[in-house]
Formats: sequence, structure tokens, C-alpha cells
Amino acid sequence: MKVLQVNKYYYPDIGGVETVVSQYAQALKKLHKVKVLCIHKNFTFKTVKENIDGVEIVRCSSFGTFMSMPLSVSFFYHFFKLYKSHDLFHFHEPFPLASLLSLFISSKRKIVVTWHSDIIKQKSLKRLVEVFQSHLCKKASIITTTSPNLLKFSKVLKKFENKVSILPLGINLNPIDEKLSKGEYILCLGRLSYYKGIDVLLQAYLKAKTRKELFIVGDGDKDIVELITKYQNKSTRKIKFINQFVSEEEKRNLLKKCLFFVFPSIAASEAFGIIQLEAMSYGKPVINTNLPTGVPFVSLDNVTGITVEPSNIIALAQAIDKLSFDNQLVDLMGENAKKRVISHFSNVKIMTKLLRIYDSL
Repeated sequence: MKVLQVNKYYYPDIGGVETVVSQYAQALKKLHKVKVLCIHKNFTFKTVKENIDGVEIVRCSSFGTFMSMPLSVSFFYHFFKLYKSHDLFHFHEPFPLASLLSLFISSKRKIVVTWHSDIIKQKSLKRLVEVFQSHLCKKASIITTTSPNLLKFSKVLKKFENKVSILPLGINLNPIDEKLSKGEYILCLGRLSYYKGIDVLLQAYLKAKTRKELFIVGDGDKDIVELITKYQNKSTRKIKFINQFVSEEEKRNLLKKCLFFVFPSIAASEAFGIIQLEAMSYGKPVINTNLPTGVPFVSLDNVTGITVEPSNIIALAQAIDKLSFDNQLVDLMGENAKKRVISHFSNVKIMTKLLRIYDSL
């Protein structure tokens, strides 16, 4: 089949959704002819056609972004130009411009919708966009989402539960026989955004009794960068801040050498958290939060780590101490974490399921 994947952005513009779209494109190209329609992240009048690792990319011109949404007129032109020549359309939500296309595409066409998250922060936009998202889901042949938690949480998805299939995110597995040391520090790594709970983590760390060093790695919102620096300067506790996006190799080394991973997100904008899987694959327990999304589905409370309520500073401090002082628990949860990744989140298994979904249409 000729497949058109539709998303806001594509590699080298990287985020969680973009990583998934790239994984899907690479898996699908083995059996199908795959093209990706996306938009430039920054302002440009140029639409560019590229080939990245055997996948054709149409990156449309852009007027920039508004409320985290890319703005492009040429996106509609190129979609309708490609509409007749493709057999299957795979939309990645949320993407308001793509949702608008639901008014024009036929329900007789093969349509897959992957629901990555609800719109959370832009509440004024949310109500309007959900009308078009619902219309798109109604026309879809099948809808996939990344966890049963997200299916229960999403108001739009609930209406179409009978056509939803759970397709988690996956990662490539590390060598099973790789021997790793227990690690010496506590790690939090990722983009510094409003919903990441970095302020909660800093307050919890200062309340905790642990003497393990806290590593915070990433870049993002200026206010959060300044907050971390402020805590570093005023506290006698060991806080190491690596204020940059790290390479894949650097990320692997940081994960390998940590004692456990902390994922303290406070809002449902955090829909899954694939970095949890990466930490778990190295046998590292995860402290996460009980969000109504896929976050606590990835790492299970008292099995592969500890789950606390979002923004609960005391509970987070207690969880940090529990893993800091109980080596046997760290070993047990770390082993469980690695097993869970192998059994539930292997990229090979996830992509095999995706190909089966395509075959069923």
C-alpha cells in the first residue's frame, strides 16, 4: 500500500511523537511505500521534499507556531495533492490542522488515527479542536492509543472505544547479558517543561534524607532553568545540573550509571514517558506519578518502581529515601523493570502488532 503518515513535525525536529512517527515509518517501509507529510518547525516560505532513511518526506512551508500549533497553508495544498494517490492515511493526534481535514476526507478511505494525548494546556482551543478530532475518529477505520489509562481518560476516545486498539510505545532492547553497576546518583532527564514537576522534585530532594547526588539533565523553559540554578546556589545538597540536550550515547551512559530514575510529572500533558522505558531497560527502578495517562502504566507501583501522587512533595521525598537506602529493593525492582520492558515494550513486538493492524484493513 501507499501510506501517508501525517504529523506536525518529523526528524530532525524531535519530540516524543516525532520519535514514534519515525519508528512507524521505518517499520512500515519494509512492506509499504511510506511518505510523511509534516510542517517546518520554524518560519519559512519553502516546502522541501526529502528522503530520510528510505522514507519520503514532504515538509511544508510554515508561518511559525501559535499555541504550540504549526501554521501552514501549503500543508492543505500538499495533502489534497497526495490524497488520490495514497491508499491509507495515518494521522497522529493531537494536530489541529490535520483534524480539520476530517471535513473533507471520505470515511470509505483507510484511515488510522494514533492518539498520543489530549490537548491539556490550551483549554480555549481544546473544545473547538475536539469537534474535529471526534469527526476524524468517527471516520477512522481503527484508532490506536498508547495505554489503557489514556483510553479511560480521554473524553474523545471514550466515544469510539469499540474501534480502539492499545499499541504502546516501544524501544530497541539492550543486550540482555550486559552487566551494569548499581549506580551512585539519582537521575531526572528530559525536556524542562511546565508539566515535568521539576520544582516538586527539588523541594522533595531537599526534604529527603538521602545523601545521593541528584542529576538533572535537559534544557527547555527559561524559568525552570533559573529555578534549578537558584536551588543549586542556595542549597548545600549535591545537585548537578547539565543544562543541555544530550546525545543518545551520553543519555545511555547517564542511565547506566544512575541508581534510579525519577519522573515527577504533574500534568496529563505527560501522556506516556518513553524515557521510563529506557531507564527500565538498564534495570533501573522508576519513581513516577499517578497521572490519569500512560505514565503509571509504564512503570508499575511496587513492582518496577514507586508511584506517588502528582505534586506530593512528602510522598516523593519518602520514595527517594526508600530507594536510596534499600539496595535489595533497588535490585528487585530493577530486575522487574528490565523484564517488563522485554515482555511488553520491545520495539520488535510493537511494530509487529502495527503491521498486523495495517494488514487487517
